[in-house]
This record gives sequence, C-alpha cells and structure tokens, in this order.
Amino acid sequence: MDQNIRLGKISGIPVGVNWSVLAIFALIVWELAELVLPSYNSQSSANVYWTVGVFATILFFVSLLAHEASHSVVAKRNGIGVRRITLWLFGGVSELESEALTSGADFRIAVAGPLTSFAFAVIFGVMRLLLLALGIGSTMASALGWLAWMNVMLAGFNMLPGAPLDGGRVLRAYLWHRNGDRLRAATTAARAGQVLGYILVAMGILEFFGGAFAGLWLVFLGWFLLSAAHSEQNSAVMRSSLAGVHVRDIMTPNPATFDSTATVADLLDSQLQHFRFNSYPLVAPDGRLDGLVTTNRIRHLSGDLRPTTQLHDIACPLADVPIGSPGEPIPELLQRMEASLDGRALVVDDTGNLVGIVSPSDIARYVQLAMLRSQGRSARGT
Repeated sequence: MDQNIRLGKISGIPVGVNWSVLAIFALIVWELAELVLPSYNSQSSANVYWTVGVFATILFFVSLLAHEASHSVVAKRNGIGVRRITLWLFGGVSELESEALTSGADFRIAVAGPLTSFAFAVIFGVMRLLLLALGIGSTMASALGWLAWMNVMLAGFNMLPGAPLDGGRVLRAYLWHRNGDRLRAATTAARAGQVLGYILVAMGILEFFGGAFAGLWLVFLGWFLLSAAHSEQNSAVMRSSLAGVHVRDIMTPNPATFDSTATVADLLDSQLQHFRFNSYPLVAPDGRLDGLVTTNRIRHLSGDLRPTTQLHDIACPLADVPIGSPGEPIPELLQRMEASLDGRALVVDDTGNLVGIVSPSDIARYVQLAMLRSQGRSARGT
C-alpha cells in the first residue's frame, strides 16, 4: 500500500496515509455534521456541527492509527520488524517484515488492535459521561458517544473469525497452537475469510435492494475481504510448496551482467534483444556488483534521455537489493524480496561471486510445477 502522505514515525516505524483516506475523511465529516450530530442535538448551529465533526473525525483516525500501531509495537516486541503503517480506504495496514515464530506471538499481535480499540471506546465513553455530568458541550458529548460506538464496532468487526481480519489471525493462532501446523491453520483462516466475504456481499445486496443505499458499502467491504482472503490462501499454498526448498533450487544460475557505466540506449540497441530476462545485475568497472536494472525501470525513462543516461543512474542500488546464498531456505529470501521495490534478489556464494538471480517468475514457476507434480501423485494414488 503506497504512502502518498508521510506523517512521521511511531517507535521508529514510518507512518503515512494513502490519498483514499481524504475521501473517507470528507465523507465522515459530512455525515457527522449533516446527519449524526443534528439528530442527537438540534440546538447547535451549522458551524458547531462542522467544527465538532472535523475534530471528531480527526480523533477517529487517531484511534484507527492507534489500532494499527499496537499491532506493530507488539510485533516489534516479539522480534518482528515492521516496514510501515499505512491508513487507507478500508482502514489501516501494518506491513510486517516476517511472520510470527510462535502461535503465542501470532495471537498477541492479532489481539493488540481490537484491545486498543476497546480501550479507546472506554476512554471516549468516560469523556462523554463527564461532559454530560458537567452539563457542557452537549454536541461534543454526542460526538464522543459516536466515537465510542465506532471503536466498539471497529474492534468487533475486526474480531470476526476470518483472515485477514484480526479475528482470522486469532483463529489461525488457535489452530496453529492446537495442531502444530501453521500452514494448515493459515489456509483454514483464509477460507473462513472468504466465507465471511461472501456473507457480507450477500447482506449488502439484500440491503441495497431493500432500499438501503449503504448496502453498497457492505458489498465493497465484502469484495475486499474476499480478495484479501484469496491472496492469503494463495500465499499459504505458495509457502507450503516452498517448504524445505533452497535458493539454489529456484534461482536462475549465471545471469547475464552488464557494465553499469553503459548507457540505457547501448543496452537496448545491442544487448537486450539477445536475452529473454527482465532484470540484469550491473557490474562496475572494477568488477564489483553495482546494482540491478530492470526493463520496468527502463520503461519509465523517456526516450530522449536514454542515450545519455547510464545504467547505474536508474538502477536499484546494491544496498537495496536483497542478497541471498545458494543454501538459504527460499522462504527466508522471499520475505526480503517482498520488501524490495523491484522484487528481485541476487545470489552470491561464500566468496562473494554472483552465481544466480531470483525473480517472482522463478518462484511462480517452481510453485506451479510443484502443484502439478502433487496433482499427478494424487491421480496415480487414486
């Protein structure tokens, strides 16, 4: 998820928002100012409704950010790195660098978010009661009541038992603890998420045809859940196929390298037509690895700049390219590749010499062949 607006850091974790949040922010402010707050207190002015609406919406996103930040902080305490936290159209996402090593850690990371939302619900509820007891700020008290209820809803919805919701993570942790099989637990939680997505879509369609336009929101939410759960299941299947596989089993050996000082035009005119790959390691004049260039990076360079632009000027710097060894388990390298902008990894031996390259297509090809072999064994078994 792209961070179009950077907000800063929490516990060293980059925090940002996607542009889609601006649309949701405006929609919530309008709903509060025009519908929610006037229905609770009709004595205030439009300026008050809009001012309180903006303030309450800011507090809502603060509580949403706290929900995601709690996942990330607990993950770091359990030895898992966090790339970033991003707020977007459907809430927020914490991008972890790796998976939990134990079912207990998986459970603690999952429940941290809902518990934080419940805590915010209590805080907002108490603040509302204090304002009512003091007889002041009735419109603000209504907004605080709305905030308390929204945080209860946020926690409750996220605890539904289906991945990628927090409740799906809890289900996965429970099944993992009970059966000792993380991949099987992840697959079951993902399938539960798909069932939940279908239910939400069906409910939304029924509501829409029953006259409730808000039913479309349930349809979109269910569709997103279906898509995310499907991705989780595919990821679980892929990791199952890659269990016990090493980098040497997947990598493309002895990849073609190019001089990093050559121009993009030189590469296009005299070299790429002889090769079928989409990514190429670069070598500096002294023989050292100097980065990785991809056809996608070349595509984004305008044609008039290609004769004068050297390859290292558009390449992914070597420091940002995941480096693996032939004997390393491929799931470990895959986690680092997912954090890389280009999604490729270079493979070097013990002496530091380049011996291979791993791309997403290499992994996909291996997984497809593994699944075909598994289907063939199953057919012969029957």
